[in-house]
Amino acid sequence: MWHFGTDSLSEYAGERFEMTWEDGEHALLRIYTKDMKDGIRIRKERQEYPGVKLDAAVYEKLHT
Repeated sequence: MWHFGTDSLSEYAGERFEMTWEDGEHALLRIYTKDMKDGIRIRKERQEYPGVKLDAAVYEKLHT
């Protein structure tokens, strides 16, 4: 499994939350609050099981 994620640029001051759902491509999508050194941020993350060899998976990510 690998994770592709991004954090929000600004600090978040609302209630903590976590949402997770599965898309049709064997991947989990998550949006949640994350404690960082400079405060709480919102993180968006995609977790995938590529199901192919590493070199083929990297090639596909770079060329699609």
